[in-house]
Amino acid sequence: MFLKKVKTRISQMDKGVIKLAASLFVIFFIGIGLSFLFFRLSTSSYDPKESGNKKATLPPTPIVDTPDTFNVLLLGYGGAGHSGGGLTDSITLANVDTKEKKVALVSIPRDLWIALPVDYDNKQNYKINAAYAIGGDDNKYPNKKPVYRGEDGDGELAKYAASIVTGIEVDYYLSVDFAGLVDAIDLLKGIEVDVKHPFDDYFYPVKGLENETCGISNEDITDFHQKYSGFQLEKQFECRYEHLHFEKGTQQMDGETALKFVRSRHSDQYGGDFARSERQHEILIAIKDKLITLDAISQTSTLFNKLVGSVHTDIDKDALRDMLTVFGSPGEYTVAHIYLTEDNVFYSSTSSGGQYILVPREGVNSWDGVHKYISGN
Repeated sequence: MFLKKVKTRISQMDKGVIKLAASLFVIFFIGIGLSFLFFRLSTSSYDPKESGNKKATLPPTPIVDTPDTFNVLLLGYGGAGHSGGGLTDSITLANVDTKEKKVALVSIPRDLWIALPVDYDNKQNYKINAAYAIGGDDNKYPNKKPVYRGEDGDGELAKYAASIVTGIEVDYYLSVDFAGLVDAIDLLKGIEVDVKHPFDDYFYPVKGLENETCGISNEDITDFHQKYSGFQLEKQFECRYEHLHFEKGTQQMDGETALKFVRSRHSDQYGGDFARSERQHEILIAIKDKLITLDAISQTSTLFNKLVGSVHTDIDKDALRDMLTVFGSPGEYTVAHIYLTEDNVFYSSTSSGGQYILVPREGVNSWDGVHKYISGN
């Protein structure tokens, strides 16, 4: 492998510097790379409704694990105070080729149905967005292998799941919780986001009202449970939601607004997980632009401390030094963004427990077709 993780005893200050540098490294790199991606999309025949048409974006780059490549799993999760706070809303694998100056960003759907080793070698199927949470819960899952326990158990299990899906060995992980994202953007005094598509979402959940009955009688609630399930059931309780509206064009956003912008799922005009991925990229670009404006890397401030606190990673200082040495200028890189969807490698199904899930076209836990699609074969 190009990068070797050397587990050494380092001070709390060193850990803080490592997390900060890693977070800024990824934010700057992904942001600049996605700027290039969106330029390519804006000059192509790309249609958001045709998410499976890989010819509309950059063609997938064959991914080969060479001495010049490394792979970082990027995770976003709710964190404390959110229902299912350990579940990862955003899962992206960044494959970086420092010799060819290329990167492939593989977006992994959170509803993928995958076998996870929750009881030593014994595996059980879960949605892939649960891997990080299971790895971080040693009380409920005490018999996991040692690698999936402890401080980095969450990231290690998420890395395992991503490698099974993609066929790519994952070197490192980097995760950010929603509260950290909100606080960091607020410390930046907000960001300017280029909103590509206007949209309304009438069903954005209000924190703290998840179990509100909205004045509905017990009899009617029982009737709702008989008639509806899933989101159709939740929609009957309108007081649990607020109406979001975003205009097209440059919008000034504070942290909470930015979080709503990236988490919104239920817009009739611009909803679903694919649209959310695009909006997450718009936020990354806005953060990158603001950091450059502030010359954040040269500063030492409360902003740095907040960015450090919101990021969790297993990138150590030796690996980070190697990354920064060979990486070069982010502007030199070309980017391919690979979306795994029902239009190319998956089909939707329902688990035995009634959950909506995505399954490989070859069958449950059969990933060869996905690997071939990603590699460009």
